Amino acid sequence: MDGLISVIVPVYNVEEYLPQCLKSVSSQTYRNLEIILVDDGSTDRSGEICDEWSRKDPQIRVIHKKNGGVSSARNEGLKAAAGTLIGFVDSDDWLEPDMYEKLASALEEHPEADAVSCGYVDYPYGTEFPVPRGTKPLAPCGPADAAIALLERNGYFSSVWNKLFRKDLVMPVGKPVLFDTTLAFGEDEVWLAAVLRRCRRMAFVPEGLYHWRPRAGSVTRFTGITEKQLSIFKAKRKAFSLLPDREDVRKLAEARIYNDCFYLQLEAYCAGNRALYRKLRRTLQPYRKAWLRSGTVEKFRKTKYVIADLEMKLNLPAGVVRLTDRINRGMGRVLAADIQRCFKKEADKDSSEA
Repeated sequence: MDGLISVIVPVYNVEEYLPQCLKSVSSQTYRNLEIILVDDGSTDRSGEICDEWSRKDPQIRVIHKKNGGVSSARNEGLKAAAGTLIGFVDSDDWLEPDMYEKLASALEEHPEADAVSCGYVDYPYGTEFPVPRGTKPLAPCGPADAAIALLERNGYFSSVWNKLFRKDLVMPVGKPVLFDTTLAFGEDEVWLAAVLRRCRRMAFVPEGLYHWRPRAGSVTRFTGITEKQLSIFKAKRKAFSLLPDREDVRKLAEARIYNDCFYLQLEAYCAGNRALYRKLRRTLQPYRKAWLRSGTVEKFRKTKYVIADLEMKLNLPAGVVRLTDRINRGMGRVLAADIQRCFKKEADKDSSEA
């Protein structure tokens, strides 16, 4: 396949990470790219860096706009895209050199598929230890089975950045699927769920080709809580209401809601807002059973949340709850390092046997 791929990169105050991101996109082995950088009113040097790269790479064009959030930036990119295929990259992440070549090849191999997802590499608990996820081989499948593959904890992830979409799927004439600009968090899950409803089949490339960099400031790593951050719960409920109505999809979606939103009540509790904590606890309670029964949630994470939930239920001081959480996070970093050592050991073993 040699069709034009439009790669949309929303940019906002990421001068520290942007050069690595742009180098990885600009150096793709798939050469027929247009790289659309949407500078969303950055107040650091991000906008200047975008302009510098556009002068040295003719594939790159830059849109400067007033700050409106990541959804607004992605929508501007979608409206400007000329490619027959659409991809997204977050400006603090980076790609393997052959990511788009492999994704495009998968769509060429499976013309019945409207979208394709590859695996990704996670750096959990803020460590430098990479953990590949989404490496289970899967045949192209319809919306319900694709939803399962995306929602599983170590699956292909319900975000837009490790995927490639046919443009006529997401931007058909008169009925474009745009990102919801009222959502501060979880907007990509809502968009992806809406796209999945239209998708005939999704294909998969079981390799970690996208490097996702969770950073301080993301929704699971903030201190304190705001109404803006609470929008993640609204987004997840909206996204999962759009998914295929099948029992296994519903149960997995409920488990993900609890798993991904638990920290909201923890932060409310530790911030001293007990009224908000109680409201959040009541709201999340209907999803707890599915989460406890889910086999896709890591045992360590499940244990950590159960302990925190018990401490808050017992009305222990916020300092104690926060200290326990920090200890558990420290243990999580050790666990992440152990996981990485296991992956490295297996890789070394495979190399020696080859």
